Amino acid sequence: MKLIVAGYNIDSSLISQLKQKNASPEVISAAYARISRSKKSATELRKEALNQVEAARDSNEKIIFEMGHASVAEHAVFNLDLIDISRLLTELIQRSRLASYTEKSQRYVTFGASYVIPPELNRRASLKTAYKQLMQQLFTAYELSYIKLNELYAQTKPQLKVRQRENLAKEDARYILPLATKTQMGLTMNARSLENLIRRLANSPLQEAHKLKLLILQKVTPIAPSLIKHTDPDNYLGQIDLNSVGFSGFLQQELPWVAELDLKNRARLLTSPKNADDKVLAALIYTQGELSWQDNLDTVSHLPRMAKEQLWQQVFRGLQAWHKMPRAFETVDFEFELSMSEACWAQFKRHRQCTILKKGGYPGLVIIPDAIKDIGHEELWQDLILQCTKLADMIPNKSAHIRDYLKLNATPCKIYAKMNLREIYHFVRLRSDEHAQWEIRQISHAIAAAVQKSAPNAARLLCGKSDFKQIY
Repeated sequence: MKLIVAGYNIDSSLISQLKQKNASPEVISAAYARISRSKKSATELRKEALNQVEAARDSNEKIIFEMGHASVAEHAVFNLDLIDISRLLTELIQRSRLASYTEKSQRYVTFGASYVIPPELNRRASLKTAYKQLMQQLFTAYELSYIKLNELYAQTKPQLKVRQRENLAKEDARYILPLATKTQMGLTMNARSLENLIRRLANSPLQEAHKLKLLILQKVTPIAPSLIKHTDPDNYLGQIDLNSVGFSGFLQQELPWVAELDLKNRARLLTSPKNADDKVLAALIYTQGELSWQDNLDTVSHLPRMAKEQLWQQVFRGLQAWHKMPRAFETVDFEFELSMSEACWAQFKRHRQCTILKKGGYPGLVIIPDAIKDIGHEELWQDLILQCTKLADMIPNKSAHIRDYLKLNATPCKIYAKMNLREIYHFVRLRSDEHAQWEIRQISHAIAAAVQKSAPNAARLLCGKSDFKQIY
């Protein structure tokens, strides 16, 4: 056996010092694409690609775009600094599953009055002025609330260290920040996913998205012209226009889901599998025997309770909080409808391996943290919320997409989520932990409680990392 490190991510300033045409991830893609059809070693193929860059590019274009083997483009990976983009735009970017994101956290960093002014307002002077004035008011309220919360926690939680207290204050003060707030992000993405992102940006109505699309093309295309091709808007959104087919009855009530926004019941279980415990147990046994899937499942389901318990004890023996659950846990799915704020959604969307559908919120409705009420800022916030609603209503329908910049972190949304039990374990370990943010912790607890009713054995160690030792 032999292992060779073929490459790794290094800073662009070091790459630029090479001043060589072949300092491109294209050569890795081209070399690896040939592995499947060549007798030569991977090392030899890489050397050939390095010495014949143009040939490597021709090979990439033929294999990826003519033959349709798009996975070859995944061997090329880019690290991108995204600076001064809006929180709203991060929603569009972070839809990509096969990528890594690290975003400036509003839980740990104090944000100044820095926000995106939509270019769509450039021809509407009065609206632009009102927008800027409101943004300043929102950031002033954020700063005042942060100061008051910090003072409150100094009195009520004297055991906290200064940084812990400050982070706790930021955690709740951020709910008044708008989605127009500027942030930054480190993005690691392969060329195939990056092409999909560029096309998604191109199809967006946001001018901010179009600007980012052009910047990515300007910076990335010269590095790897053979890996990214289909970037023009193609108007394919995979959406339904109910008005165009006369089904507008679905839209007649402006927000029919608002009446159902039950903040005491953050997670409503929609569906759960029958005999979930037996199915997971059968999946764990399946590869070891000769029975078909159904016969195996039937056999397991008829085992005595004591025999099943002995098997479950084996499953969890030696399990640690950092271990991934076996893939057999993916055989059972749970569907939920969740109620949360945009602030909480910013965390929940990180779990992008599950299926998530988001129903957007509206600036007139908010989830105000109890701590904001404790410091007497609820009335101030409600007044600003009303101003956001009024200003959003003044924006013409043809520019309706920029109303989302006026959404606050406190704006509620509803989420459909389908999660398998393996993903639920990952989610709950992280989000039911004592260090997790209070709102997503509430949702995590609710999900765990619902799943444990349906799968008491398979979900017996479903808990936050901080509770794992005690429960185990």
